[in-house]
Amino acid sequence: MRNPGRIAFFWVGEIAVPALLVTSIRHAMGQEIEIVQLSDRSTARVAGVTVCRNMKLSPNIMVARLEAYSSLPVTQPTLFLDADMLVLRDFDLPALSENEVGVTLRSERDDVSFGEGTREWREYPEFRGRTAADVMPYVYSFVYARSEVLFVRQLNALRKLPKRFHQWYGDQVTLKSELGSGRFATKEFDADVFNRTVRSESELEEVLKSSVRTCLVHFKGPRSKELMPRAWKRISAHPLS
Repeated sequence: MRNPGRIAFFWVGEIAVPALLVTSIRHAMGQEIEIVQLSDRSTARVAGVTVCRNMKLSPNIMVARLEAYSSLPVTQPTLFLDADMLVLRDFDLPALSENEVGVTLRSERDDVSFGEGTREWREYPEFRGRTAADVMPYVYSFVYARSEVLFVRQLNALRKLPKRFHQWYGDQVTLKSELGSGRFATKEFDADVFNRTVRSESELEEVLKSSVRTCLVHFKGPRSKELMPRAWKRISAHPLS
């Protein structure tokens, strides 16, 4: 049995971005893998998904994401991805025990300091003088789980946090607290393979020419929405082995 047998993503709004993710999954992994879309009631179904679950969700994006994740019954290893990602090539993941959670550690390229003058310094006093790796060591765009219990616990924890975490960072800080609780066993995956950040054309070139067999790339930054379709056009024309 291949793992993952199912990939899920959360998205609200216009669907051009998740449509590229779904297309890349089908292109690399075929028609058998189940793809689950988790969205609010006004978001359209993305072509190519197996299941589209439209539901009433909180207007606060972090709460909404965890409401969506926790609503999905998980009885097989399921990979939860951000929608602004592309699958570059087929891949397998190891099976999980029921209490295991697969994550990728924040790499140096994804780390930032929350120094004086940053928005985080002003709005998140808990972050002052610390780095993203200190307070959010796991990048939430890749979470591999065999049960929805993690997301239920995260949602309950998030609802107890100050409102500012309901709009931003709440998913990542509660992931750290839950994985540090002893309730779950953490299985770490290589971010360069399964959660490689791309912010520019030059970073995309670096990935495509690298000896590392990167399977998943995550587009971030102000140019991500224009970079992602260009990247897919190139990748689809020259599939990676």
